[in-house]
Amino acid sequence: MRRQWQWYVRAAGTGLGAVLLAGCGGEQADTAAPLDQAQVRSVLPDAKAMPGWKTAEKPSAGALDTEFKKSSVCPNEGNKGCEGSRFLGSVTFERADSDALAGLWMVAYEDEQAAEAAYDVLWKDTARKAGKEKADLGSAGEERDALRGAVGPQGTQGITGQIRVGTTILRLDASARHEDQLDKGFVKDIAALFAHRAQQAQNGETPSATLGDVQS
Repeated sequence: MRRQWQWYVRAAGTGLGAVLLAGCGGEQADTAAPLDQAQVRSVLPDAKAMPGWKTAEKPSAGALDTEFKKSSVCPNEGNKGCEGSRFLGSVTFERADSDALAGLWMVAYEDEQAAEAAYDVLWKDTARKAGKEKADLGSAGEERDALRGAVGPQGTQGITGQIRVGTTILRLDASARHEDQLDKGFVKDIAALFAHRAQQAQNGETPSATLGDVQS
């Protein structure tokens, strides 16, 4: 039964990474610089930044330069929400006990105004496919929303969140086999980690934040 659950969550959460592969802690400053492809790749955490987790789908980053790629991020008429988008990155982690997954993806925009304009458009589409109960992502980013609820068979529970950090929009999909295995604390920690690394890149730094840096 575990194997079936893992297949379901991985298939649901890693489609954006497949699209890319097919096509190719202190106080944060408020810099909102556009990121290039290499910087997007550097924002994605690696195994060292996620102790207790292992990589389930390798990090990938690529240009949002075709209709096909844009439709995976902005699946609506005219690909609304993708105006000014430049690059997409994604990575998926599995907890060491294999009972939880965390999928991360991000879109880098040409400027902060483009990211701001896209935020509500992307969240409206994402929220249709997420749970119905509001969830807490802490204080990550300038804007944030999250929902929790059942996301698959056999009682699989998930939290889907979206965060804007300057010129980037980040998405987090965390899921576990059962409600009691979906640790709300780790969801907030991963959200803080992802947002912090995105801000470090926009400050012109090499992202170095780990879960240990953001855990309360």
